[in-house]
Amino acid sequence: MSMTTSDGNVSRQTKAEARRRQVLDAASECFRMHGFHSASMAQICKSAKMSAGHIYNFFTCKEEIIEAIVKEDLAETLKIINELHNSDEDFVDTMVSQLWRGVDRAMDLDNSALMLEVLAEAIRNPKVAQMVRQSDMVISGYVKALLRTSKKGVGQLEERDLNAITDLFSALFNGLMCCAVMNPDLDREAMTKLLRKVVGHILDPDESARP
Repeated sequence: MSMTTSDGNVSRQTKAEARRRQVLDAASECFRMHGFHSASMAQICKSAKMSAGHIYNFFTCKEEIIEAIVKEDLAETLKIINELHNSDEDFVDTMVSQLWRGVDRAMDLDNSALMLEVLAEAIRNPKVAQMVRQSDMVISGYVKALLRTSKKGVGQLEERDLNAITDLFSALFNGLMCCAVMNPDLDREAMTKLLRKVVGHILDPDESARP
């Protein structure tokens, strides 16, 4: 059976996506091992088993690779939030009961090491800082919109209070990324149980004590 033009285009696109994924995975590993500045394109090429010319077809510089990493992290976060939103329960109840997902993700050492490297680069590089801030704004805006749908008291809060809540969530999970590095043996179950109580009280202070 002959391949149609459409099939050929899909096949080429799939191969290109696989190669791009290969570059991103190799670059992420190099950034974790050597840091953003110390990781060279030569090291990334060696890890990806590709020539520099081939890699430049996908990314012209390391900044573009970081941008792709930030976008992937954003997409994964929004995917989790969407899944919580699609639950039949009130968003607050679902968010509290599924908090373990955020804890597990933040405590994943490979992911944490990579994202902390991105944040470190954001301190030095205004372009990367803008990428990170934009991603945070998208996540915070989406969470605030969903909190407003809640029938709990949090749904009636003023914008300033909702901003403070989403900023606190950001601080909590970014802090957990640091914990993943400083204390990789941290008791996740105990931490999740405590965080459920804290977050539950913030979002629904009138609710009785949660298990």
